[in-house]
Order: sequence, then structure tokens, then C-alpha cells
Amino acid sequence: MVKYADINKAIVSKLKNKFKNIEIVSTDMNEGIIRPSFFIDFDDMKSNDFMGEMIDREITVRIYYFSSDRYKNKIELLNMQDELNDLFMQNNIIEIDEFTKVEIEELEFNIVDKVLHCYFNIMLSEDYDRYDNDVEIMEDLQFKNL
Repeated sequence: MVKYADINKAIVSKLKNKFKNIEIVSTDMNEGIIRPSFFIDFDDMKSNDFMGEMIDREITVRIYYFSSDRYKNKIELLNMQDELNDLFMQNNIIEIDEFTKVEIEELEFNIVDKVLHCYFNIMLSEDYDRYDNDVEIMEDLQFKNL
């Protein structure tokens, strides 16, 4: 089963391939913000069991972009929206591992307190064995007519 850390790693890799000179911060930013930088967060994470055979997961990925200049950044943020749009919509596949790829169908952008917020959802559906392999599962049940 795909781990959340693997999804994060795949997104980081996609960002690093395009933005080689922009740092990707992976820890809390209480100690100060590095500029320019990206911060990736997961939100609204849901998992659903489908008949004991599959697990369906939905994750909202949030990418925050902190511009070079904290105060004069309107054009830089607009340009970054275009760049992220190109990165995630023109090639809308995120390759998590050699067997797992997810498609991004929609991006949402907001600018809050002069920080660019980019959101998208990832949906995964994977096989898994919910039942313990040591337990013998009943095969055929025969009824007698009375």
C-alpha cells in the first residue's frame, strides 16, 4: 500500500525537477520563513474500505509558495501560478512509484497574506487484504432441503 510519505516525496520530486533553485521546506516554520520556498501539507485525508478488498483514499494537497520579497510580490505570485499550472496541469500525472500514478484534475489558487496557496486532490484506490491470511475462509456451503 502506498504510504503518505511516498506521496509527499513524489510531489517534492516533481517540484524540485522544475524549480531547482527554490527550497522545499518540510518542517514547521515557527523559526522563520526561507524565501523563496515551498511548503507542502496534506489536509482532509479520508480512507474508505470497499468490501474488504480495496481501500479508497482521498487527500487534499496544499502547496504554499513564499515569494522572494514579502511585500512586493504580485507579479512573482502571478508568474508562479502560471508555472504551477503548467507543472501540474500540462503533465497532470504524479508518479508515486513504478506501479502507482495519480492524475490531477483540478487546481485551485488563492493568495492569502501575500502567500500563494495551490490546492489539488489526489484519489487512490488500492487492493489490500483486510483478512488475516492464517484464517481459513469458508469455500462452499451446502444446504439440505427439508
